[in-house]
Amino acid sequence: MGTEKVKDILLNESFVYYPVGVVLYDEKGDIIAINKAISTKFGIKNKSEFMISHLFQTKLLTDLQKEHLRRGSTINDMSVVSLSITPSLDREGGILGYTLILADSPKTEVVNRQERQLQELYNISEKVAQAVPDTILLINRELRVERIIAVASDSHITPDVINFRIDEFPVYNLTESQKERIRNTAENCFNHKRTFKLNLDMPFKDGTIKYYQIRIVPIEGKYLLVYTRNITEQVETEIKNQHLTDRLSESRHMMELALQNSKVATYCFHFDLYNGCDMVNCRNCFQFHGSANQLLLRNKYTCRTLASLKHPEDRTDFFSLFEHLKENHLEEGKVNFRLKNDAGEYRNYEVSAKVQEYDENKNPRVIVGLIIDEQERVEQEASLLRAKEEAETADQLKSTFLANMTHEIRSPLQAIVGFSDLLSTETDESVREEYMNLIKTNNELLANLINDILDISKIEANMVTFSYMDIQLADFVREIYATMKLRVTSPNIMLILDPCEEITLHTDKNRLAQVLMNLITNAIKHTDKGSIRFGYEVQAEQVRFYVSDTGKGIPKERIEQIFSRFVQLKGAKQGIGLGLAICKGLVEKMGGDIKASSVEGEGSVFEFTLPFTPPEA
Repeated sequence: MGTEKVKDILLNESFVYYPVGVVLYDEKGDIIAINKAISTKFGIKNKSEFMISHLFQTKLLTDLQKEHLRRGSTINDMSVVSLSITPSLDREGGILGYTLILADSPKTEVVNRQERQLQELYNISEKVAQAVPDTILLINRELRVERIIAVASDSHITPDVINFRIDEFPVYNLTESQKERIRNTAENCFNHKRTFKLNLDMPFKDGTIKYYQIRIVPIEGKYLLVYTRNITEQVETEIKNQHLTDRLSESRHMMELALQNSKVATYCFHFDLYNGCDMVNCRNCFQFHGSANQLLLRNKYTCRTLASLKHPEDRTDFFSLFEHLKENHLEEGKVNFRLKNDAGEYRNYEVSAKVQEYDENKNPRVIVGLIIDEQERVEQEASLLRAKEEAETADQLKSTFLANMTHEIRSPLQAIVGFSDLLSTETDESVREEYMNLIKTNNELLANLINDILDISKIEANMVTFSYMDIQLADFVREIYATMKLRVTSPNIMLILDPCEEITLHTDKNRLAQVLMNLITNAIKHTDKGSIRFGYEVQAEQVRFYVSDTGKGIPKERIEQIFSRFVQLKGAKQGIGLGLAICKGLVEKMGGDIKASSVEGEGSVFEFTLPFTPPEA
């Protein structure tokens, strides 16, 4: 037998009976043979049962370890058993195969159990990695990729990145600042032994940009797990949403500007939020937009405040409208009620509502609507109603005035005509003188009636002229007293002029006399006994005149109308109800004010003021 053949037999016997487990692989990594130690110590019957049946397909070796083997380097792994894999090289350095040696192994049962546990762990890890939409890389202290644990479906990571630094991947076109940020984050993760996160917009070689969320987790201070998730779609959606939000915000702002300049506001009401509201911590079931003529500040309406803002006399409000829609299965509705605004004033509003969204039980969930400030319209309607009533009253007064005027004018005319006829045939001088006095009295009465009609017409047509001059007021009122004293014919009435201060007043003497004499004449008409006193007193920038009597007085409900045209008190002896209206018109034209107070059955007080400097002076 030749030497070489003996040598081969001995080598083969050495391989088979070598006390340490030995496994042989070809240059592709496929298992060729196992020795007897592997079979006896690990309970493996054939080579296909060995845990590493293929060097480059097993998951027990890292990608970096596999790369070392391909390059002809020996690797050692002490994680489970003492394992060593050595490449066999030819003279040119090519790889002929690999020899795996297991030494100092624990008991076979323990090893098998550990193998199974390890395989199960890898299977679980693989499933977890596949379930997570992340690319997961294992990197060492040099920031180089040792292993690709998982690759997301949309990832650009390939096996070529093994042993590359994570800041130098060839597929990316990172800026220096981005590279520095990645390095600093990884170093911080190593140093502080805690997880760090960062978001990066990663430029690619082809010019596209992708957005990534990166999470770096330290492992026992030796490795880092880098989780990379492509969030490009999410970021682009957020950018689009932000653009839409900005446009919506701009549109809403423009709408609110339009609403603020109108009398309309919009609102939105959520039944779900309202039903869960405790009336104290409002859940904003109401949302208001716009401002309608001092409507409450935006979203100031809450469940808690609405009740206090509602007018106590109104039965309807927002909630009654909403419940009405719900109970009657209506899509829309409208009510009117009053609310207190920011100024504390009640204003009239028209509120419309329309169901926008229903719940699963076909009940309203979301209601939208308009709130319109109707205050101006309500006030206009009230003003028109008052004008109509005033016109009707004026028409009635006009009819009364015409009837009274006809009566008042006919009476003195008939007296004048009748006594004139008698005067032409009467020969008795005493009787003739009596007739002439009656004719004179009725002439004066007729002239006064005509003057009153002319005066009120001029006042209303703004055609009254005034002639202002300086008068000694004390002398003036004494002249009035002397004239009016002659008109008091009843012995039961006393006309009294109160002491007056000597002052000079710049006014229209004739118009002032007309007012005072009208007021005194009016007092004489309505006083059967007692006194009538008048006078004036000096105030800061004006003079206050007064005429008081102890007559019948004026009913409380007639005080406000006493200065209106054609108003006569019950039991008036004569006149057509223009005297006080003329007084009011003249006093106001001269820059003053006039008013009356009275206690029925006790008497009345008329007073008016005139300024020292009249409007036209």
